[in-house]
Amino acid sequence: MDKSKENKKISIKINGESTEFEEEIRVHDWKLGKAQTAAGEEKLEDQGFEWILPDETPQPPKEFKKINYVSGKKKKKRQSFKNPFHDSVNLLMSIIGAVVVGAVLGFGTLKVITNTDGGTVPAATLQDDTAADVTGGTAAAAPVQLKEFSTSVLQGGVFSSQESMTAMQDTLTSKGITSASIEKDGQWFLMLGVSADVETAKVLGDDMKGNGVEVYAKDFQLNAKEIKASNEEKSFLEKANGLFAILAEESSNGVVNGKTNESAAGSIESSLKEIEGIKVGQEPIVQMKESIVNAATQTLSVKTSEDAVKVQGELLGYLELYSSLQ
Repeated sequence: MDKSKENKKISIKINGESTEFEEEIRVHDWKLGKAQTAAGEEKLEDQGFEWILPDETPQPPKEFKKINYVSGKKKKKRQSFKNPFHDSVNLLMSIIGAVVVGAVLGFGTLKVITNTDGGTVPAATLQDDTAADVTGGTAAAAPVQLKEFSTSVLQGGVFSSQESMTAMQDTLTSKGITSASIEKDGQWFLMLGVSADVETAKVLGDDMKGNGVEVYAKDFQLNAKEIKASNEEKSFLEKANGLFAILAEESSNGVVNGKTNESAAGSIESSLKEIEGIKVGQEPIVQMKESIVNAATQTLSVKTSEDAVKVQGELLGYLELYSSLQ
């Protein structure tokens, strides 16, 4: 115990040199530490712990306002260049426009006055111009009334059906006989020739009876009817029907006698010239015009009975087309 109480020394060499240190031994009293700990715990028990609870009353949300930030730099307004002649150009254009409008109005007024002073245009001319068909160059079709059409014919029979009549036509064609079919009152009439009168038609029938064909000479009439045609087409039909009567007489005489009446040539030529100058547009009427023109041209040059028979064929074609017009 005495030795322990003596100061102890510790020697340490640093860089080869000895250094002595004295260490003081500290003795701690554990009883004193225990007393301090108990005193601390007692102090904590005396102080206690206070609980702080949050306020549960809901608070309204804060209102946020939009803040528009303005840039500190302001844009400079761009100065536009003003043309000093702008007002002058606008004034000049206004003057030119006024002059042009005035000139047009003045010309139109002068045109109206000139047409008014030139005389009254016939109503028929105005109607034809208004009804002109732009595509075909002819007047537009409208309802027109056709008069009765009469002629003497050489009839080959009457049939209740078109099939029976067609079969008979095929038989006649094989014998070199031209024919035409006409529908009237629900029946089909077979025509073999035309003439100006019944007596001449009977003479025509005598030659055909020799070929084994039964024929009847009679007057035949197509009733008046309304069709759609232009004014020019109506004029053509009226003139062509008049020429048909002349050609029927001359061609039937030509079949019987082998020649035509030369005195009729003047009337045929004048009628033919008028018909050729009329414009028609509907296909059936176009074919009718072709048939009557051919018949007239051939009649003027008939030399034999065979030539007159060809004219009869053209006239039969015209009659068949006329009966089918609607």
